[in-house]
Amino acid sequence: MKIVLVMSFCATLLFPQGKSQKAHVHGSAEIKIAMEGLKGEVEFESPADGVIGFESEPKTAAQKQVVTAALDTLRKRGSELVIFPASSACKLTHKEVEVHREGPQHAEVHAHYDLACAKPITSEIKFGATKLFPRTREVKVTFVSEKSQKSVNIISDAGTLKP
Repeated sequence: MKIVLVMSFCATLLFPQGKSQKAHVHGSAEIKIAMEGLKGEVEFESPADGVIGFESEPKTAAQKQVVTAALDTLRKRGSELVIFPASSACKLTHKEVEVHREGPQHAEVHAHYDLACAKPITSEIKFGATKLFPRTREVKVTFVSEKSQKSVNIISDAGTLKP
């Protein structure tokens, strides 16, 4: 019962429902990690420009293929986006990956993952958003658990977070 309450609280803090009211900055993204014990959730948010390369509604077959490929990358390569220490044996499983449209010329990409680790995370978490999506240069990372709350800015995949 405790994990449900903590995860609900963390999800409320980190993953508010409804449309985003924050500024939309090209080249930046956010990663939010909420954990209790060995289980948790990870959310990635980015302007579509940083992940797909454009924000308008795809019109051509080539544009639609680019969108599909970018979303498939998030579905299949989430473990390269957030790189947990090998010693923790963490596994990310995608729950939802989608494009949220806010008008004809504005869109954001959202990816939501379940996280399960075999052992506690005791060393640094690394990040690979720029490697996966070169147009994404800066990632604001927020980490919340029953033991700590931390935030760090990662520039071009340089930097780590230690829970």
